[in-house]
Parts: sequence; structure tokens; C-alpha cells
Amino acid sequence: MSANQSINKKMKQSILVLIIGFLFFANLNGQQFEKSKADSLRDEGNIKLAVQEYSKLYQQDSTNRNNTYNYARALALDRQIDTAFYYLNIATAKDTSVQTLNDPDFYFLIEDDRWAGLQNNLVERVEAKFGKYKNIELSKELWTMGIKDQAFYYHLDVVNNTVGRESPINAAIWELKKKINNQNLNRLVEIIDTHGWPKKSVVEGSAASSVFLIIQHAGIETQKKYLPLMTEAANNGEAEWSSLALLIDRVNLREGKEQKYGSQIYRNKDGSFYVKDLQEPEYVNQRRKEVGLGPIEEYVQRFGIEWTIEQKEK
Repeated sequence: MSANQSINKKMKQSILVLIIGFLFFANLNGQQFEKSKADSLRDEGNIKLAVQEYSKLYQQDSTNRNNTYNYARALALDRQIDTAFYYLNIATAKDTSVQTLNDPDFYFLIEDDRWAGLQNNLVERVEAKFGKYKNIELSKELWTMGIKDQAFYYHLDVVNNTVGRESPINAAIWELKKKINNQNLNRLVEIIDTHGWPKKSVVEGSAASSVFLIIQHAGIETQKKYLPLMTEAANNGEAEWSSLALLIDRVNLREGKEQKYGSQIYRNKDGSFYVKDLQEPEYVNQRRKEVGLGPIEEYVQRFGIEWTIEQKEK
């Protein structure tokens, strides 16, 4: 392996760490559910056994929307497409959110014609409750691009926890993700050239978040190119400052500077994590609060890091 390949590999691993941290905040509709045996099997990568357990739970209580939804997710991951759609339609029959349309576990469903029907049904209920989207077709496309961006992190997590990060399976998945990310980026450039930066007031929050994720996973030159546009959007309330802060940290580190908000977590050789090159760490919570991020202590705890630096304010 060349030096450049080694650097790219480490960078990709750090991207995975970032995404795990970012998605840690996105619990199902903001709710917490007790983990079932089926959930545990799914997390371990035993999808077929997980499907069997979800089926048993469904037979016991077909009204449990959370289990039915997770059943559909597991079926989709197992590429049982017809059955996945069947239970997903049951799980979302009364749903008035677009959570499903952002869920990467449904990656293998999005090319099926039935996905468009599911999108339309969910959007109809959401619009009936909350009002019309200003550019629903663009929102739909960005939701799908977000699914593609987040796809296969589950598979990487399973691989890392079973055969390890040095596995050729890990490398193969990253190559697949690289192709997906490039396709996403090429399309996003076309969208920005046509529509300008996709504003939160036009495409709504979750679709706008897809834009951030795609830029976050691009090369440094692309990130630098669009950082001013996203900064302008955030200053005008058209993008999330909490997301922009992550991009600022990423760009700073990639240019050899210190990060401001402590969002970039790296892995040591022994598997432990650390916050890389943080500017004035004693003031980080003040900076994080200003952009809507929670305390650094809570954030790094998710990675097994104990934060011991006393916080101050200027």
C-alpha cells in the first residue's frame, strides 16, 4: 500500500467515526425504544435471524408500529423487497413524517417503482398536516440522495465489529461508497448550479441536511468551494449552524489548522478515540453553544472519551 492509499484509508475511517457521531442524535422520531432480541441480532449482522424474530414479534402484536417498521428495515437489508414494502406500508399507514424517506436501511428499495408511491403517500399526509413543500420534487430527490449517502454504514459497522477494519470487505464497501458519493456530488453540483444552495425554507430540514452530508463527504476543494455558500445560508437561517460547524472543523483539520467545535473524532491504533487538534479547548463549550451543539463532555462520552478540561467563558 502506498503512502497516499494509507492516508486515504485513515481518512475514510475517520469519516465513519464522524458519521456515527452525527447520526447518534437522530433517534427514531426523537424517541427511545427498548432494544429487542431482534434489534440485537440486527445490530450484530444476523439479518436472517433478526427477520425471524421480528416476524414473531409482529405475530404477537401487529399494532406495534416500531417493531413493524424495524421488521421492514431488516427485510430491506435482507433484500426481501416485496415483503419489505408490504410491512413498510403497514408501518407507515398513519405516518405524518418523512423519516422513512431518509432511512438508509431502505437503500435497496429506492430504485423500485413502489418507492415513488410510498413517497407520494407520505408527502400527501405530511402536507395535509403541515402545509405544502415549496419544491417537493427537489425535496424528494435530496431525500433519496441522503439515503444513498448514508447507505452501507450499517454494513461497515458490522464488518468492523466482526472481521475488523483491516478486512478487504471493509475496503470494498468503501470503494462502493466512494462511487456513490461521487455520483451524489456530481448531481448536487448540477442542482446548485440550477437552483442555488437548496434552502431550508424551500426543501425543508431533512432534505437540506442531505446537502450538508454530501458536501461533508466530498474532497477538500469542493468543501472549500461551498463553505461560503453554506455559511451564507446558515447566517440567513437557511441551513443549520450545527451542521456548518462540523464542516468548518473538517475543512480546518484538512488544511492543517485546529478545529473549533471538537466535532472531529479520530481513532488511535489501539482502537480508542480522541478529539484531534482543538483550538482553545477550555472555551469549546462556549463555541459549541453558540452554534447549537451540546456540551463536549456529552458528545465525546459516546466514544468512550472522558473530558477533563475545565470549561471557561470569555
